[in-house]
Amino acid sequence: MRKSFPLLAALAVAGMAALPASPALAQQYPDKPVRIQLGFPAGGGADILARWYADKLAKASGGTFIVENKVGASGNLALDATAKAKPDGLTLMLASTVTTAGNAAVFKTMPMDVQKDIVPIVGFAETPFVLAVAPDSPINSIADLTAFIKSKGGKAKYGSATTSALASTAIYLKQIGAEATHVGYKATANAIQDVTGKEIDFAFADVIFAMGQAKQGRIKMLAIASDGRSPGLPDVPTLKELNGSRTGDIVALWGVWAPTGTPKEITDKLVAWTNEITKSDDTQKFLISTGATPFVSTQADYKNKFEISLKAWAEAVKLANIEAQ
Repeated sequence: MRKSFPLLAALAVAGMAALPASPALAQQYPDKPVRIQLGFPAGGGADILARWYADKLAKASGGTFIVENKVGASGNLALDATAKAKPDGLTLMLASTVTTAGNAAVFKTMPMDVQKDIVPIVGFAETPFVLAVAPDSPINSIADLTAFIKSKGGKAKYGSATTSALASTAIYLKQIGAEATHVGYKATANAIQDVTGKEIDFAFADVIFAMGQAKQGRIKMLAIASDGRSPGLPDVPTLKELNGSRTGDIVALWGVWAPTGTPKEITDKLVAWTNEITKSDDTQKFLISTGATPFVSTQADYKNKFEISLKAWAEAVKLANIEAQ
């Protein structure tokens, strides 16, 4: 019997190692550096958001949060790295519902399952797309643009560099019952450059980029593709209020994600810290100044938004005839 004790002890240790983090360990969280996966390059709008929240989370928690730019495969590399990480709260991901729900609709095969391998923890900002034309264009409203598109009999040209821009355009064109000619671009900046130069007639651009271009007089913003107006652009109407185009469910809603199985004691802390950050005056000013709409949520709220986005993206991909990759 005595000889069995080492074996029993070893089995007990192995069993304890397999258990999720205990409440005691969660109370110490984060006792090691937390790595935030981001599927976008340094210096862009997503990176600016990620580093803002990483810095604020570090101050709120007393720990260390490091942004890792894992760029590639339209964000799927960051998704995969997060899904395969140990669910101990030390690997998180900052992503929007476009990367998660959108990629699930666009890609035939994914390296992981967005509904099983990762979980949405808490949202913090919505960044919709803006419909833009040249600054000196005679088109000054959605009514003007709609009339122009219909008068061209399918020859009006629009550009897009992202699935969000393409899907937003498809929803708008379906609502007005018209067609237009699509011109694809590798980057939104290239599409907007051709809008300014009148090589194409209109394009959707993410609000952070569009605001900067509008301030420099390079574009004129006609409408925003969301269900509610942006607090940073209160004078720009939504497509929904102008003609009923429902684009709000495919808007990029940014938030914190984690591997499935991350202890509730840890996710509850992340929800509390993130909401505290989002409610703060400096973060509110920061988000609004970029055109983003602050979003304070429970984990259930963000999960519900994600599930709505999954359905909306599946429909938008079919509507826009986006070929699965």
